[in-house]
Amino acid sequence: MTLYEKIAVLGPSAQYDTCGPKDFGQTTAIPGVYHAKVGGSHICRLFKVLQTNLCRHNCRYCAFRRDRDVRRATASPDEMARAFDSAWSRRLVEGLFLSSGIAGTPDQTMDRLIATAAILRNQYHYRGYLHLKVMPGASAAAISAAAELASRLSLNIESPTPESLADLSPDKDLKKGFFYTLSVIKQQLQKRRFAGKKIPSLTTQFVVGAGEETDRQIIIQTHQLYKSFGLKRVFYSAFRPVPQTPLANRPAESVTREHRLYQADFLLRFYRWQPWDIPLGQDGRLSALKDPKMIWAESHPQYFPVNLNHADYWQLLHVPGIGPRSAQKILSCRRQSCISSLTQLARQRFQIAKFSGFVSW
Repeated sequence: MTLYEKIAVLGPSAQYDTCGPKDFGQTTAIPGVYHAKVGGSHICRLFKVLQTNLCRHNCRYCAFRRDRDVRRATASPDEMARAFDSAWSRRLVEGLFLSSGIAGTPDQTMDRLIATAAILRNQYHYRGYLHLKVMPGASAAAISAAAELASRLSLNIESPTPESLADLSPDKDLKKGFFYTLSVIKQQLQKRRFAGKKIPSLTTQFVVGAGEETDRQIIIQTHQLYKSFGLKRVFYSAFRPVPQTPLANRPAESVTREHRLYQADFLLRFYRWQPWDIPLGQDGRLSALKDPKMIWAESHPQYFPVNLNHADYWQLLHVPGIGPRSAQKILSCRRQSCISSLTQLARQRFQIAKFSGFVSW
């Protein structure tokens, strides 16, 4: 198998290890390249690829589960680094997200990822965005080496409870696999911080709808991850059935559910909401019809209307249609003059139609 043939397998394969829908195969002629946000709001053409799609695990939803008959490929560190550098030097890509199936032990898999990253950094002098996936069960030494090379590390949680993960991935253990490894990552990043070294950001991902997990369970676990481990982001990926897997006949999860979880996540990260502040149905799910902030406002009329001239930043954030940027704009406007009508805000791209019924002046 030629290197291009390997990349033609391993690039598209990475779409099954992804954080939300991506435009795989549509950005350039290179398999696995898509547009992604990195470093906040910067959008780059990211080359997401697997080092190998061999895997010892038998996850019930995964396209590369051990028992599935699928074309397999493995690229050596030299091959993978050469393939990326070829695309990078021609300005076809702007960053790399390197993941892998678990072939052998977690550290054997990590060794190949780290070797690829080291070749790119040291031999090809690549200094751009580099995201490395961490394998559950990886050693402190492997994680330390990855942190030295990566811009971002990620370790996927997949499911919020031990029971739901065991049902989806019989070979995995939430406590001994994910949380133990996450604790090791936290320790290694703290060591780097104390030594004054750069700290790669850290993310994780839930697969939403492959099991019977509730949004309440996901939100509680997400809050704990942000609070205890300092994650940069938690991603939510709506389940899509894959042929010839045990979940092939399970309906695809609605992208609306995925979107609502991102809205709830935003409230946790930027609005200082707690899990119990987020309105959920009796089934533990977020509403598919309205966003959680609107539902909260409608069910708490005692807090409204909010006076635009007197409310502080956090009070403004409870108003539907007012986010962090809009709240800052309102504070800036009223430092210049008293807000006497909504027409004063009309030119600054506020969602006036959405928040007009919840404010006064």
